[in-house]
Amino acid sequence: MIGLVARRRSTAHREAQHRRAEEIREKARESEIAAQEREAEAARARADAAAAAADAERAKAEAARAEVEARRRQGDIAEHEANAAKRRAEYEESLAKADEIDPLVTDRDRSATVAAEGRGATPVTERRTDQHDGPRIDAGDGARGDRADTPAERRDPGAAGA
Repeated sequence: MIGLVARRRSTAHREAQHRRAEEIREKARESEIAAQEREAEAARARADAAAAAADAERAKAEAARAEVEARRRQGDIAEHEANAAKRRAEYEESLAKADEIDPLVTDRDRSATVAAEGRGATPVTERRTDQHDGPRIDAGDGARGDRADTPAERRDPGAAGA
């Protein structure tokens, strides 16, 4: 009987050890799953960090491109302003030349126009005028040409009923 009891104890002890081993294995599987989840989270965080770094590089490249574009446009602006100043000077020179060769415009007329504009003895080449500035020519039949007769009429075309 002692052998039977000893065998039962031995069997019970082995079964208890087996259950304990199974419990340890189950906890190990749970730990393995938890470790895999942490690894997946770490991989996701690495991917997010890489995407953020790529976005930052893309933004930096876009900012550099925008800076280059801004510098190019500043150059365009300077070129346009220089061209406008040159054309304005040519326009003023053309008007001055037209006044010089026009027999109906006298130095007194030029001086009166400049004084009326409130700029004192400013040279005619600095005077701001439009395409209709200048004396009108009377065709003799009461019909007027396209230019005013006097400096006052040139400044105010409605002054003489024109």
